[in-house]
Amino acid sequence: MFDHQVKDAYYKFLSPVCNSRTMDGRRVVVSGVGRGLGRRLAELLVEQGDLVWGTSRNGDAPAGVQGQLSMEMRDEASIIAGAAELAAQTESVDLLINCAGTDARSFGAAHGERGPFDLDAETFNAVMEVNVTGPMLVTRHVLPLLRAGKDAMVVNISSQLGSMALAQDMGADTVYNVSKAALNMLSLKSAAALRGDRIGVIMLHPGWVQTDMGGSSAALTIDESAGAIVDTIGSLSIEDSGRFVRWDGTDHPW
Repeated sequence: MFDHQVKDAYYKFLSPVCNSRTMDGRRVVVSGVGRGLGRRLAELLVEQGDLVWGTSRNGDAPAGVQGQLSMEMRDEASIIAGAAELAAQTESVDLLINCAGTDARSFGAAHGERGPFDLDAETFNAVMEVNVTGPMLVTRHVLPLLRAGKDAMVVNISSQLGSMALAQDMGADTVYNVSKAALNMLSLKSAAALRGDRIGVIMLHPGWVQTDMGGSSAALTIDESAGAIVDTIGSLSIEDSGRFVRWDGTDHPW
C-alpha cells in the first residue's frame, strides 16, 4: 500500500489530460451510477454542464459522462485502480457524491428477516463494507484530486434511517440503519479532518425514493429526489460542512 505522500505524487504523475476547470461546469464524481438515484444524479449533472465521471461495479454509466470508472465498493484494489484511471483524465475534482449503497437483501437476506439478530456476520459486514468502508475509501483515494479542486465538496448519501432521533421505530433492515448511522459519524470526522483543506463534507438524506431499495410505494420519484438534490448541492458551501441535510436542503435531526 502506498503512503499518502507517495500516493499524492503518483496521482499527480497520472494527470496529464484535463488541466483546468471548465468555465461553466464542475468536475464531478458520482458513485453508483449503474442504476437508480446515482444514475439520475449523473444525468442531471451532465445536463447542467458539469463534467461527470461515474463509478459502478462493471463500469456501466449513463450517456454523456466524461468517463466510466469500474469500482467495487468492497474491494480497495478496485477503488485504487478506478481512482488512478480518474487521475489520468483530470487533475482535479470539485464534487464527489458517494451514492453507491445497498441493504441486506442484496446479500441473500429474506425480506422479513433483517432484524438486529437475524443476520450472520458475513451479511452484516458486507453491507457495512459497501455503505461505510466503500465511501471512506473512495474519498481517501480521490482526495488528492479534491485538494486540487475549486470549492471542493464531498456529499455522502445517507438516510433518515441513520438518525438516532428518528430510526428507533423505522426501518426493517437493521444493518442498513447501522451503516447509515456509521456513515454519518464518518462524515462528521471527515468534515473536521478536511476543514483545513477547505473541503466540505455533507450528509444528505435523499428522501424515501422509488428505487429498488425504496420500493414503488415510496413518497418521491427518482426525478423528484435527484432534481432537488442537485439544487441543494448547488447551494452548499464550505460553511455547511458537517451538516446533515434533507434532499431539499433543510436540516435533518440527528
